[in-house]
Amino acid sequence: MKTTLERALAKALTEIVIWLDLSDDDVIGPEATMEVLEPVIALLQRLPGQDRQALADLISQFAQQETDPERQSTVIEAPETLGLLA
Repeated sequence: MKTTLERALAKALTEIVIWLDLSDDDVIGPEATMEVLEPVIALLQRLPGQDRQALADLISQFAQQETDPERQSTVIEAPETLGLLA
């Protein structure tokens, strides 16, 4: 079972990915999105495989809770976007 802190941080990361993905390109373009995500991806890829998988599983749980189809689609793709499944 994940701690409250782990769940909160995973949810916050998920919300950032959703915001970046669903933002109007006039607000933040694809290049800026990658500038934000690249250091996060690099950090996550240094985690042990079991921790990356645990985070991916937690994000997948959040996807099941999403009621908005567009947000749900983004959350489903988030583990791959964040390099957790690599």
